[in-house]
Amino acid sequence: MARFRQRFALSCAGCALVLAVGLVAWALAAGSSEAQQDGMHNCPQAGKWAISVWDGADATETGEALATCGEVTVDFAYYLDPEANGWLGYFEGHVDISQLLTLDDMQGIIAHGAMAAPVPTPTATPGTAGDVVLVSSNAFTTTSSILIDGESRRMHIVGEVRNESATARSAGEITIKVYDAANNVVGSRSTVAFDNIIMPGRTTAFAVTYPSFIYWSNETNDFPEGWTRYEISLSPHDPYSSEGLPINVTVHDVQASLGDYDWLYLEGTVRNDDSRPQKWGGDVYAILYDQQDKILNASSSYWSEELQPGQSIDFEVTFPDDEPIDYSRYLVQAYAEAE
Repeated sequence: MARFRQRFALSCAGCALVLAVGLVAWALAAGSSEAQQDGMHNCPQAGKWAISVWDGADATETGEALATCGEVTVDFAYYLDPEANGWLGYFEGHVDISQLLTLDDMQGIIAHGAMAAPVPTPTATPGTAGDVVLVSSNAFTTTSSILIDGESRRMHIVGEVRNESATARSAGEITIKVYDAANNVVGSRSTVAFDNIIMPGRTTAFAVTYPSFIYWSNETNDFPEGWTRYEISLSPHDPYSSEGLPINVTVHDVQASLGDYDWLYLEGTVRNDDSRPQKWGGDVYAILYDQQDKILNASSSYWSEELQPGQSIDFEVTFPDDEPIDYSRYLVQAYAEAE
């Protein structure tokens, strides 16, 4: 099989592979009423091969069909033509030398996923040392069966911020700009940290997604096509005079587990350890860290119940299985303000 992959020669191994393609296509055809139409099934992972099958209209352009693989780009693919008794190839971006120009419904091919480019280190302007600073960030892409303006791809950017000053501060508006290789802005979004007011020495986080169901009119809401890097800027400031300091809510008995569909679940309780009641709801959030102790992912969950002093409530923060969840450690915190 390794020799076949290197030379794409017609051999007994090739015959067995063609049989496997036929079986996959037959299995999909048998259950096509339950399968999602107009999509490539069993897409390859980055840097790997897969036996993929097109489930859609006949004579669909190969590039258009392979584009349904979402975040993984198929850089080349092969099909053994039984009439010509030879291989037809498709090479992404090189239609002039490709012979496999279209795909028919239930046609099986051998597809290769392009190696994913490393996520560039972001440029950040977090303010001066001793203030609210950006500690680390991460970007990753996913796909979803839920379309937003017809788009299934998602780009996620998460960041960890810390108040290194001696007083309570706010990270202010956090602005994220995404650029392509030509240095054009292909995505822009503003957000705030999970902690509206960050106490001295405290670490919190933020998370944004392109596209999103909710966004401002001056922001982009498309998948940042061709993105290569991103910039994050903070605008730290003192709390406004109308704002009170956050109350002391703490998390307890945190348990991490893999649940349905291999989603990561972090569960526990939030307790109001303050002398003031919490009446407007609050957020509990989790930050996942990689082996280099940089932020890997972040997610939050809102509770709307009123917590009196000493009262507790259960929480659950989830991470889908298609997001980075192979963490080295996690931090779970809660944030709430008084009436």
